[in-house]
Amino acid sequence: MFNKFTKTTILMVLPMASLLVLTGCEEEEVAAPATEQVDLSQTEDLFSQPIQPNPLTTDPAAVIVRVNGEDITRGEIMEVMNASLQQLAGRVPPQQLQQMQAQLYTNVQDQLITKKLMDAAIAAANIEVTEEDLNAAMEEIRASVPPGQDFEAALAANGTTLEKFTENIKEQLAGKKFLEGKTEGIEDATEAEAKEYYDANPDRFKKPESVSASHILIKFEEADTDETKAEKKAQLEKIRADILAETITFEDAAKTNSACPSSAQGGSLGTFGKGQMVPEFELAAFTQEKDEIGDVVETSFGYHIIKVTDRQEEGIVEFDESKEQITTFLTRQKKQEAVTNFIKSLRDSATIEMVAAP
Repeated sequence: MFNKFTKTTILMVLPMASLLVLTGCEEEEVAAPATEQVDLSQTEDLFSQPIQPNPLTTDPAAVIVRVNGEDITRGEIMEVMNASLQQLAGRVPPQQLQQMQAQLYTNVQDQLITKKLMDAAIAAANIEVTEEDLNAAMEEIRASVPPGQDFEAALAANGTTLEKFTENIKEQLAGKKFLEGKTEGIEDATEAEAKEYYDANPDRFKKPESVSASHILIKFEEADTDETKAEKKAQLEKIRADILAETITFEDAAKTNSACPSSAQGGSLGTFGKGQMVPEFELAAFTQEKDEIGDVVETSFGYHIIKVTDRQEEGIVEFDESKEQITTFLTRQKKQEAVTNFIKSLRDSATIEMVAAP
């Protein structure tokens, strides 16, 4: 939760991206439940090249758009855009980020127009956020900070301050109350509607073969030689032998020895299907017996030992199993549509002037 709120604060992104999250109006896929997992298909330093200067950046004070007489400057757009680029930097190759910049600029500009209109509508509605509501929200966020992490230091690392963060949360709470008012008359989806959706979308309820697994990783380093790799393999084989001899549990061995972030969860990678892991890892995980401690597996990341904790065969999610999730999804979809229509009405009645080109 803490990461979600800090990211929302940095991006300051707007009713459709932040306020809807708080009201539970976001659209989401209906499918078999998934467990949070660590993706082994990427390395942590794969995209470590620096982002190049944005070619669209010129005068930050230049007015780009005027919304009902209120200005949006290039600097405002670039502040949100650059924060977005920084968050994407670890997941998207630098070359692709360069290609995305023009479209991202347009998207952020459009979002800021919507934010201007929403801010004005919320202010006109005189929505009050009490100190009690704000304090409760802040306490919930503080409680979600990982152990050993300082709250204000984490905010600073994300480019904000406690004062700005608190103000942003207050704005989000006001937006939540405002949008709840716009959707309060909408009835929940019925079981009949859920069944109709289930019958009309059979592909969404296919359950592919999957496994739940844990692993211990001894990671390769760039400077590794054949000799040091052999030493690492021997180290992991010794760990495996200790687990088989029951002198240590797999989970404790993972917490002590694994170089993967999953070590904090005893090596658990959650549940995953085929195509989500690197080929060598996938082959081992899908061919091992349940609760077996497999042989050492080599991938581009290093050496692994894997423990499969559960296996789910391919099949179809039954309606009774998915009924509640479908009903929630359809109810949120109805509310999403109401909010989208409201925002469209704001834009249709607004005076939006494009003052300068990017």
